[in-house]
Amino acid sequence: MSQVSYCTRGFNDRDVEAALDAIAAAGFARAEILGQAPHVAAPPEGRELETFRSRLEQRRLAGGTVHAPLARDLLAAPHEQSRRENITVLASYVRFAAAIGARGLVIHPVPNPNRVPDAGHPEASQRIRDAVRRSLDELVPIAQESGVRILLENLPWKTSLPLFSMKQLRPLVDGYPDVALGLVIDTGHAWTAGIDPVEEILEAAPRLWSTHLQDVDFDQPQDNHWVPTQGGLDWNAIRAALASVGYAGLWTFEVGYGRQGESREQLARLSRHVAAEWGFGSALS
Repeated sequence: MSQVSYCTRGFNDRDVEAALDAIAAAGFARAEILGQAPHVAAPPEGRELETFRSRLEQRRLAGGTVHAPLARDLLAAPHEQSRRENITVLASYVRFAAAIGARGLVIHPVPNPNRVPDAGHPEASQRIRDAVRRSLDELVPIAQESGVRILLENLPWKTSLPLFSMKQLRPLVDGYPDVALGLVIDTGHAWTAGIDPVEEILEAAPRLWSTHLQDVDFDQPQDNHWVPTQGGLDWNAIRAALASVGYAGLWTFEVGYGRQGESREQLARLSRHVAAEWGFGSALS
């Protein structure tokens, strides 16, 4: 089965059914499903879930990963009531990921620093750490029971607040079972935050279980989400780093924008071409 996947986020101009159709048409055999509108704003249950799984099978799409909602504080919600509500939401996505055979649930561990109340307070960092740990203490047993690995992602901001880079995330995940908690490297996030993706890969191993492959400008990167090889990242070095740590997870393309005004369909086909050049070839589908 293919190790290459494509994010429905690349087709956020349409509903999830049309996004999955486009991913399958581009030749991918796995997909990462975005857990918010216009895709899966609430995990389907019962007959709706069975229909969703059947439609994946009809497209010959296997489970890749599911991405938890992006626009909420999730693990690090500043207020306990909000945090508990978020855990209920995240638990539903863990179970949804398990039901469709996905390998993991990607979660942004902390919010954009601009959304952190009193970010400059001396205790702000500790409050974030404590909230994330409480959340993981509740979610990890659910992930273990469901057979899905939670995947925490490095983020693209330069900040003194914690848990944005692999150097900070790796010690956190080491305190939990590997089968239930791991890491996902976003190459563009790393460079936008001023960190070499190679350093992040080496830091994350052996808890690295997924990728978000996207390119950014070399100078003044802005989390651009270009097709890999169309920006300024050193993809030979990135691939060599993944090989050096024995990486065996998914190669997930998270592409959102074209440098030459390409359509979303063209971007998916270009990404598939890059994957083939990297040696995946006929294993894509």
